[in-house]
Amino acid sequence: MHAFSAFVAGGLLVSGALIAQTPAAKSAATAPVTRPSVTAGIVSAKVERVARDRATLTVAAKLDVAPQLKLFDAVGKEVAVMRTPDGGLKADVNPAHAYVLAPPPPPRRALPREGLQLPARYVTFGATGGANLGGLFIRPAVVPLTWSEPAKAYATELVVGYEFEDGREAALPAPKTVTFFAEGANARVQADTVTINRSGGSGYQRVTLTTGQIEGETHFTARVSAMDELKASVAIQREPGALALSLPSRELPAFGIGSGELTVSVLARDGMPLVVAKPITVSLSSRRLRQPATVVIEAGKATAVSEFRTAGIGADEIGAQSGALRATLPVALVFPVAAVVAAAVGGALGGAARYLRNKGRRGSLLVRRVVEGMLVGVILVGAAWAGLVGVDLSTGILGTPFGAFVLAALSGYLGCVVLDRVANKTLGSAKAE
Repeated sequence: MHAFSAFVAGGLLVSGALIAQTPAAKSAATAPVTRPSVTAGIVSAKVERVARDRATLTVAAKLDVAPQLKLFDAVGKEVAVMRTPDGGLKADVNPAHAYVLAPPPPPRRALPREGLQLPARYVTFGATGGANLGGLFIRPAVVPLTWSEPAKAYATELVVGYEFEDGREAALPAPKTVTFFAEGANARVQADTVTINRSGGSGYQRVTLTTGQIEGETHFTARVSAMDELKASVAIQREPGALALSLPSRELPAFGIGSGELTVSVLARDGMPLVVAKPITVSLSSRRLRQPATVVIEAGKATAVSEFRTAGIGADEIGAQSGALRATLPVALVFPVAAVVAAAVGGALGGAARYLRNKGRRGSLLVRRVVEGMLVGVILVGAAWAGLVGVDLSTGILGTPFGAFVLAALSGYLGCVVLDRVANKTLGSAKAE
């Protein structure tokens, strides 16, 4: 019985202790967190009531900040102040009104991840007569700006809010309206005007900054009044999004006749070429093209070039891959009808020209010269296509049917001479003509 009584008493004591601690713990958990950024450069702000509608405001600031501060009333009229030797200022104020403590407009600043405070500090007076400092801030969700596929632009969300120095959440004596102005290619802020009615998280407003600019920085301005204006800038972070392949033509002469250069490019997520910061190795693949297995896009460049030559006929696809980046390019390898006909005709004309130099012009000799010229011209042009001679038929004028015609005509003319000499030496006949 005594043990039970002691247990019950102990339980009541423990319960009483827990109940007594719970409000304290809850109070500690919900206690406002001070905001030192609101009072940056300001040591203290005190008010001393002189009369019901009159008080003396004393602001102590750091020596490098105090000379720049000015005091304004709610409509933007400057209030006369007295500078103290220790770097502070004093002014006669009406405790029923609100005031603005502001430095000169600051230069444009880069927006960091932790955000920026607008320059002005708003001074209000509590029921007990104390001075309360507060200010507006802008905080980005992401910086630098990254590509947003739904918006088709570089974008980030900006959180706009008001904070008192003691971190409390309360209705503002006067709502603060912030208007945004964006500068740059296709840059804008949605919505461009927001109104803050409360301090703390419950009063936060959100806007979205978007820009189509791909180089440099995007500038924007957040303005409440002439005394409270923030000019900021945000950088763009372009990231690799895809590879791109390009050829002068997707229709290539087959059987080794076609050759050229394949351009491999890195594109950012915005679809524009991206200069890479470090070398990127790209693997190449194809069934009917002879080309290197890899190509390297060097640092500081956005493209690389790879030479190729056809090795078959029919439909084909060039593939490129580097990590998660992929690209394909369909090509068609077609029979070079125009080039073959041009080579045959050119060879025949070359053989006919050789016939005109012969003394005895018999009809059978003309046919022989034409056939010889066609054979020699087509063979030499084919050798050039295969890369077996020093003439590259895939470049310049020689890469056209007219080039094949000219080369075959020369080959047909000179080839007949060579065949004559070979026949003379082999058969010992002077009638090879």
